[in-house]
Amino acid sequence: MPAMHALSPFLRYFEEVAVQGSVRRAAERLHIAPSAVTRQLKGFEEMLGVSLFERLPRGVRLTAAGELMLASVRRLQREFGEFLAQVDALKGLRWGHVRIGVLQYLSDRFIPSLVAEMNRAHPGITFTVHIANSDQIALLVETGELDIGLCWTPPPTALIRRVRTVPVAIGAVVPPGHVLARRRRVRFDECAGYPLILPTVEMELRRMLDGLHNGISGRITPLLETNSIFAMRQLVLDGSGIAIMTRMSVLEEIGRGELVHVPLSDTHARSMQLSLLTRAGRDLPLAPSALLARLEAGFEGYAGRAGGRGN
Repeated sequence: MPAMHALSPFLRYFEEVAVQGSVRRAAERLHIAPSAVTRQLKGFEEMLGVSLFERLPRGVRLTAAGELMLASVRRLQREFGEFLAQVDALKGLRWGHVRIGVLQYLSDRFIPSLVAEMNRAHPGITFTVHIANSDQIALLVETGELDIGLCWTPPPTALIRRVRTVPVAIGAVVPPGHVLARRRRVRFDECAGYPLILPTVEMELRRMLDGLHNGISGRITPLLETNSIFAMRQLVLDGSGIAIMTRMSVLEEIGRGELVHVPLSDTHARSMQLSLLTRAGRDLPLAPSALLARLEAGFEGYAGRAGGRGN
């Protein structure tokens, strides 16, 4: 529960009802009687002299005033949390909260180890990890709902600061015994001669591939299209086909000698830019700043650029 709610139980009730769209569901999540929630909301509306919710046959909906209130509540949450973190900085990094947005590529391996490392050094720090695509991550960083974003480089904006940017190689992922494993580079159209595993159309990498060779990927019938990085890796490990993936998606398998990453030679699909983002002009609280420093220090390695020839 955000620390700000300790100052006003009403704000917690109001936000939960706004999110759930129902007094009953909000009361269940808050573990209190629906009548208590209704009483709090009614009293506050009377004090303000304005309705915050429109009562519907099956739930409630925010009025224009309610929308403004919700935005204010969330802004107050962020500001109060940052205040507490700044105060705690005077006593040393003993507690704090970090909100980070990452791509699915990074969520199942890199993030758990990073959180474990931070927890060993600073047991009082807690984390929110939001998994999303690059556009969503950039927007949440821009609005202040995330402290840090780790995603493909978003379009330029005055509200986003790119702390670090590094290219990540794109290539064909194959078993060590595959004929392509001996190649230093391979064209995307050559991969089409094998059972092919591709990301789905909403993923950034697939959109890049769709632009190659007059949309060749649109004329291919792949063995599998999926937004699951785990499924793509597993099918290649099982010998079912070859996958087009970034190198950082298979770093552990490369290290164990289980898979080989053969970079694409296509001019417009050799790499994607991985960026570390914060909100421009914002001084991060101590805990997010500590995590940002760790991310900066290991950024090349996270992108799969530490050592090796790129396979």
